[in-house]
Amino acid sequence: MRVGLAATTAPWSAGLRSYVRDHSQGVSVEVVMDRPGLERALGGLDVLVFDDIMRTFSVADISRAQSYGVHVIGMFDQARGAGRQYVSGLGPDQVLPASLSPAELLAAVREAVEARPKLKVRHRSQEGAFVPGGGRDGRKSRGVVGAWTKVSGGAGLSEALVVAAEQLSRQGRVLLVEAEEVAPVMLSRLSRSPEGGLPWALSRAAQGLPALPEALSPPRPGVPGPVEHFDLVCAAPTIAQPINPFELERFLGEATLRYNYVLVETSWLAGLGGARERPSSARAVLRLAASIVVLAGADPEGAGRLVQWKAAALAAGVSAPAFAAFGRARSSRYEREHLRSVVESNTGRHPFAGFAFLPEDPAVGRARWNGELVQRGAFFDAVRELAAKSVSAAVPVRDGAGETLGGPLGPGQPGGNVALAAASNGSAGT
Repeated sequence: MRVGLAATTAPWSAGLRSYVRDHSQGVSVEVVMDRPGLERALGGLDVLVFDDIMRTFSVADISRAQSYGVHVIGMFDQARGAGRQYVSGLGPDQVLPASLSPAELLAAVREAVEARPKLKVRHRSQEGAFVPGGGRDGRKSRGVVGAWTKVSGGAGLSEALVVAAEQLSRQGRVLLVEAEEVAPVMLSRLSRSPEGGLPWALSRAAQGLPALPEALSPPRPGVPGPVEHFDLVCAAPTIAQPINPFELERFLGEATLRYNYVLVETSWLAGLGGARERPSSARAVLRLAASIVVLAGADPEGAGRLVQWKAAALAAGVSAPAFAAFGRARSSRYEREHLRSVVESNTGRHPFAGFAFLPEDPAVGRARWNGELVQRGAFFDAVRELAAKSVSAAVPVRDGAGETLGGPLGPGQPGGNVALAAASNGSAGT
């Protein structure tokens, strides 16, 4: 049994290491210094123990460890540390007092390992395969992060996202996060108040504190808005402000513990990590996502930008299945096939997972004018099909005996665990 201890100066850590060395067999203990150290250890750890003294890890780190089948224990010290509430907010499987003796703590560790279900652990050779997270009693659900982005302006990304979120809300809890840095529109489109929202959520994440449900953008007082069945976190309607990718990652980690589907509208992926570019948060979202939708204008320029996006995404380490969508597409079959062939012939061995054509539809303009949701029409049908395809990328993970460990949520499973096997598109350039 391998136990990882987050680096800390607290007496419980030194006491446990000494006790294991002198009195236990079959147990190895190693100190995990930081996030890169945790990343290297994942796939081999059985238990991770952290405390409220050093505050080494975030919600996203804890969630990632749990996705590998690691049982996470949080130790709290009300006198010296941040306390039980802080530890609980990070989402561990167990919360224990730091006053436990080394023998009692090791007994709790053994009990947790013996009682946990036999989960399939992801190793580095299994790119994109996820396993259910959460406690052994199944109280926590693991949500799906879906990234929706664009390479052309005015193609209808915001309207497509709203339709997709409304459709997926029929299957489970949905949170729409507007991580748009340049021209956010959700506040006005869905008549929401600027209170709360993404700036508040990121501020809480920077402090290592939970942000939900307070970060949700509430309806604007006295203004009737469209009736939707999903929750929303809007960006601030101000001048362009860069989004801290680490804070956004922490917030999304918290969101996946509360929602079955987390749809994120993200900015353009302009280039590589060393390039002069604004939206570094886009790469963080795309690497977290289980599936991606990329919207482009329905013209040769849009097709060329999709090819450039694919090359930049692969170079940045994005491996989730990506679906190419053309917005405001004409009904001409010849034009659609031509655009598809341009993209397919230039993406080589790493193609898009699928294509969608979202037609120009007067119903969209009427819905925006009247402050309503799009409920029918050709655009509605195309987005509904696209949303279903993107969610179908979540494939159940099976253990060695063929037993399903988890899968996409159905209408009768609002709190079930979601296991993903996001098919890798490769890691080399096009």
